[in-house]
Amino acid sequence: MLEQIYAKLTDQKSKDIFKSRLLFSLTGDYTEICKIVADTDQAAEIRRKINLSEDRQVFIWGTGFWGNYLIKSFPDIDWRGYVDNSPRESVKNGMPVYSSQEFLKMYSGQLILIATAFYHEEIYRQLLSHGIGENKIINAGKLMVDLFDNQYFDLPFLTHAQDEVFVDAGCFDGLTVRNFIKWSGGKYREIISFEPDAMCLEKCRALLKDVENLTLENTGLWSSNGVLSFHATGSSDSQIAKEGETRITTGMLDEIAGDRRITFIKMDIEGAEKEALIGAQNIIKNQKPKLAVSIYHKKEDIWELPKLLLEMNPEYRFYLRHYSLREAETVLYAV
Repeated sequence: MLEQIYAKLTDQKSKDIFKSRLLFSLTGDYTEICKIVADTDQAAEIRRKINLSEDRQVFIWGTGFWGNYLIKSFPDIDWRGYVDNSPRESVKNGMPVYSSQEFLKMYSGQLILIATAFYHEEIYRQLLSHGIGENKIINAGKLMVDLFDNQYFDLPFLTHAQDEVFVDAGCFDGLTVRNFIKWSGGKYREIISFEPDAMCLEKCRALLKDVENLTLENTGLWSSNGVLSFHATGSSDSQIAKEGETRITTGMLDEIAGDRRITFIKMDIEGAEKEALIGAQNIIKNQKPKLAVSIYHKKEDIWELPKLLLEMNPEYRFYLRHYSLREAETVLYAV
């Protein structure tokens, strides 16, 4: 089975990602994720800035999960401590945590890496206003956002048809729809978006209110029609869960799509990908749409999802691409 999947991977980058993700799933060895991260342009930019500096010691601005993951993904960097505008602790992961005031007062030319995807622009301006030069600031927050925002499209193996019918499973904030429209040059037949989280749905309605030929479904894609428990957070980690506090309606794409000819399906639905693909098996068998499917939510996804797709349609060829400076955001493309 693994040999069959590997043979369907079309380029060396895909094969390298597959081997590392497979080993990570089987062993939990994070150095395999470090190999994938190191191959991104964003990781190369971080290392370029460090290599240009005389002082290779790096402080990391941000004590949230992004900072922790960056430390894990770049274990060879000489991390010297954390900086935060409102620190809640004095030591984290064995390193000192400085307030922004303390850091700026003691600063003596070391590199500072911004490790937040939400306030990186404000922090960047704050550092510049205190006389810290651009060559001493690594805005990893911007690099992370750019890496995440560039997924799914603008890839040479994805060809655009004039009559695209695009299914966006996991609309979240509407960005993927915007990026699809940009990629297609606004030339498409229809967009069908699915978002079961009511809070995210309202964000999508507001952001996409001017989009033509868009159907926005308050439904979770699944292998059957029904009602399931759901953990709604209003963010990207909302998911179907046995102990979820809300209930959502689920449906099969095969039935919802009706007689439409689907040309492109994107799925990022927090672990529900396998069930949703089963619910789209007739479309996949008979129409062979382009697929972009998240393949990192469950450790077995790396082999179960491509195996499932080949069982449905053995004509598919696979590519893998990674869009994060941590283990999340690996996408399987089937074309």
